[in-house]
Amino acid sequence: MVDEKINGDPSAPEEQTVPKGRFDEVYKKHKETEEELQTLKAEKGETLTPEQQKERQAKTFLKGLVKEQLEEEAKERKAAETQEQKEFESNVDDVLAVNTTIDRQVFLKFIEDNSDKYGITTVTGAMKLYKDLNKIKDETVEQTKENLAAKPKLPKSAGVGDTTPDYSGDKKKSYEQVTSEIIEEAEAKGRK
Repeated sequence: MVDEKINGDPSAPEEQTVPKGRFDEVYKKHKETEEELQTLKAEKGETLTPEQQKERQAKTFLKGLVKEQLEEEAKERKAAETQEQKEFESNVDDVLAVNTTIDRQVFLKFIEDNSDKYGITTVTGAMKLYKDLNKIKDETVEQTKENLAAKPKLPKSAGVGDTTPDYSGDKKKSYEQVTSEIIEEAEAKGRK
């Protein structure tokens, strides 16, 4: 017997699986049959008047109607949610196709985190907000870097005017020529 299983004897029974849908259907029928059996056992012990029987039938009928209605509404709700999800995914794909530099997961996380906070209702609106917030962040980072790299600006003294002489013409002169001009200017100022 053990050898047959090891060698793969085709006469050995194979384990077969039942599809979930079929299993659910058979299980549901089984439960309904059990309920009917319980109902019949309860009725056997009792004698009901025709009016009570009609009431019981009406209740059973109404229960069935309510159950069908609830199942139908649940199916419609699920179909609507599925359709809405497909439209959302399509919109996200379209927006990300245009904005290829943005990571899908980061963008979806942004929408999830900020949709209530900023009142985001469309994917394009979310993309505009995402870009604006990132632009502001990038500008702030850039401005901070520039501020840190810039030399500090020293205050100018209030009492002193612009008394720095213009020496731009001295570049072509020799050292001796420049010193002699400065001495002449000093002597001229001293005579006055």
